[in-house]
Amino acid sequence: MRHSKVLAKIRAGKVARICNFANYLPFVPRLAASAGYDGIWVDGEHRPFDIREAQALMAFHHLADIDCMWRPPTKEKNALYRLLEDGAAGLMIPHVSTPEHARELVQAVKFPPLGDRGLDGSGLDGDFYVNLPPTYPQDANRETFLVVQIETPQALENAEAIAAVPGVDVLFLGPGDMSLRLNCSPSVNDPQMMAAQKKVAAAAKKHGKAWGRPAGTAADAKVVIDLGAQFVAYGSIHWAIVRHLKECQADFDQLLGPDK
Repeated sequence: MRHSKVLAKIRAGKVARICNFANYLPFVPRLAASAGYDGIWVDGEHRPFDIREAQALMAFHHLADIDCMWRPPTKEKNALYRLLEDGAAGLMIPHVSTPEHARELVQAVKFPPLGDRGLDGSGLDGDFYVNLPPTYPQDANRETFLVVQIETPQALENAEAIAAVPGVDVLFLGPGDMSLRLNCSPSVNDPQMMAAQKKVAAAAKKHGKAWGRPAGTAADAKVVIDLGAQFVAYGSIHWAIVRHLKECQADFDQLLGPDK
C-alpha cells in the first residue's frame, strides 16, 4: 500500500505542505508533486465531481506519488470509505462540531478495531487485489488520515474532546466559516481568530494530534507554523490563475493603455 507523505511529515515532527484545487484538472497532481508538495486538498464539497472524475484524479495522484486529500459533499459511511478504496490518502470532513460526530466518522473510515469500515481490497488502495497483503486493514489505518474541520463556536468549545477521539488525525480550522460565526476577520492575526487558533493548537498538542488551517501569504503561514501547525494549506490553483491573469492584464494596460 502507498505510504502517505503527509503522515510521514507529521510523524517526523515536520510541516506537511498542502495546496488546493477544486476542478477536474488531471495535470495538477504532477505539477504539485514536482513543486515539492506533500498533498493536495481537492474540494468536492463546494465543486461537483462525478465519481469517474474522482477516481481518475486519485489515480493521477498515485502516478505522481502525492497524497490526495478529498473533501467530499457527503458524510454517508459507504461513500466515505469508497473514496479511500479509490485512492484517497485522506478525507477532510467539514463542520465537525462534536466528539460524537468525530467518532461516527472514525467508524466510517477506519477498519476494526479502531472503526467499522467495510472490507474489500479490490480498489486502487489495495492494488486491485493483485498484491493484497494480509495486513491490508492495519496498513490502511496507518497510511490514511482523517481531517476534521473546526468551523463553528460549538466545535471550538469541543476542540479538546474532538482531538481526544482515537482515529482523528488532524484538526483543521476553517477560517471562512469560523469568522462568519464569530463575526470577525478570517485573518490569522485577528484577535478572535488568534484565540481560536491557539485553542485548537492547544487541544491538538495535548492529545498528540496535528492541526492546521489555510494560509493566504507566506507571512500567514509563518504565524500558524509558529503556533505549532503541521498541516498548512498554502497555494491555491484557482487563485494562482486569477493572480497570473491580473498580472498579465496589468502588462496589457502598460503596453496598450487601459482603454485599448
